Amino acid sequence: MSLRSFADRETHFRIVPSGSPPSVDGLAITEPKFIECTECEARVRIDGPDGHQTTIDNLPHDRDCPQRDVVSQYYRDQFVR
Repeated sequence: MSLRSFADRETHFRIVPSGSPPSVDGLAITEPKFIECTECEARVRIDGPDGHQTTIDNLPHDRDCPQRDVVSQYYRDQFVR
């Protein structure tokens, strides 16, 4: 499988806002909460409460998602030989 960059013109992701008041999740209604794949709707919380740094590489894509091969440059540098 060849890997593509998330910055490639053929790849599409969206930033999903919180949509709820700060009393629910601590975020403003319009503050980014999730990164979402537009193909399979896989999503992951942006900088969740465990303090990690979320990247495109964390998306749990469906097995047949056409964007499953999209990774960051960091992922390529660290894990692809």
